[in-house]
This record gives sequence, structure tokens and C-alpha cells, in this order.
Amino acid sequence: MQTLICFISDFGLDDTWVGVCHAVIHRACPQARVVDISHQVPAFDIRQGAVTAAAAVHQVPDAIHLVVVDPGVGGGRLDLCITTRTGSRLVGPDNGVLIPAARRAGGIATVHAIDPSKIDFRSPLATFHARDILAPAAAALACGVEPASLGVSLDPDDLVPAPFEECTTEGGSVVAEVLDADRFGSLRFNVPAGRIDELGLRASELEIAMGHNIIRVPFGATFADVAEGDAVVLVDSSGLLTLALNKGSARDRYGVEPGTPVRIRAT
Repeated sequence: MQTLICFISDFGLDDTWVGVCHAVIHRACPQARVVDISHQVPAFDIRQGAVTAAAAVHQVPDAIHLVVVDPGVGGGRLDLCITTRTGSRLVGPDNGVLIPAARRAGGIATVHAIDPSKIDFRSPLATFHARDILAPAAAALACGVEPASLGVSLDPDDLVPAPFEECTTEGGSVVAEVLDADRFGSLRFNVPAGRIDELGLRASELEIAMGHNIIRVPFGATFADVAEGDAVVLVDSSGLLTLALNKGSARDRYGVEPGTPVRIRAT
């Protein structure tokens, strides 16, 4: 039984919202352990929430992932519980934020719409589904409730799509995009480590075209594989192909932002 709940939101830490959700989970399922992965997702940024959730499920697959980046709260969208093919469980709104995480965890096995009446007798507050629906649902899962008991089954094809697509191939290159930049300015691409061989990117050097830049960069294992200030491509802790500088910011040097198209090929 999964009792670890990994919690991601755009709530920040200045208000009561994160703490109240912790309290709701503890009251409903005292044995649950809540780990705060991040509450610094930019406000309303579904894309960054999806990137963060996908990184979390890659690193902690044997958990329940509670993901609340929900600008459409109370507006008629569904609340979901997704079970992946590798057994991870994802709880959050139907706005695409859960889909990349589900992909990283083997794809969607089942998905259920959470019925508030199944977890509480009170009517949920329209602006705080995190407290009144999503956190209680995560707690129920942690206490052994099966997803099918939370609501009706849905067709995965009917869900709101992800805010970014998977990488593809074209003309001998991998067509990808910049997902985000970490606090050190390293640029993560939507190229998972598990596909590097399949995509033909296992090479000593890669050519990367993005924005106005076309660069050739060694494929290393760590930052110190290159001299200070030099660029290196590696797989970061999120399990994604990443362009980094040794003690520098790739984001600042190359002037690209999340969403920038990227073409990558082995030289």
C-alpha cells in the first residue's frame, strides 16, 4: 500500500493553503507521509507544474503524487485519479498537468473522476478543491481505498491533453523543446533518458539548434567533464537530456526560454 504522498502546487508558502492540506491528509489518514516536492511552481503555470510532476514521478515512482496547479478550479473541470502502468497514482485536476507524469510512469492504466460525495459529506468550496477534494482523495488512497471507489471510470482519450508533447524525429534529428531551466540555468529538454539510444543520441558529441544558436557540445556524465564555463550535455536527476554549463547558466548564455523548439542530432 502506498502511504507516501508527494505534494506539488503553485501555492507558495506565504499563506495557509499548504499547511491546511497537510492537516486534512493527516486527519483522514494519520499513517500517510507527505513530502513537499515543490510549492514554488509559478502561479497558474500548468506547463511548469507538469514538468515538476514528471520529474517527481520519475524519481519517486512508488508514491501517490498530489499535483495542484489549477487556475480553472471550480469552473467545471474534473478532478482525477490516474493509475499508471507502473503503479504510480496521480491526483489532480483535468487540465493536462498530470499527463506528462503519467507518460514518464509507463502511461495511463486507469483514470477515475473523483466524486466529492465519495470522500466527504460536505459540499466542496469552489475555490479550494485542493483542501476539499484532492487532498482527501490522496489520503483515501494512502489508507488503502481503491481508485475505483472514488468515482466513475473515464476514457484516457477524453482527458485534457498535456501542455507539451513528446519529442519526435525528423530528417535524422530529434525534434524537441526546452521544458524548463533549473535554478542554475541548466536547460532540460523533453528527451527522456530511456529513449536516448532509440533516438540515436548516444554519441560523444551532439549538435543542438535552438533559437539563434547552433552548437556542438560533448555528451558527458557530469558538469566537471568540461572546463569551467564550458557547455556539456548530460542526463540530469529528472532523467531528462539537459544542456548545462560547468559553473554557469546555459539559459543566460544562449538566451532561450521554456517552449523554445530544439533540434538535436549526433555529430
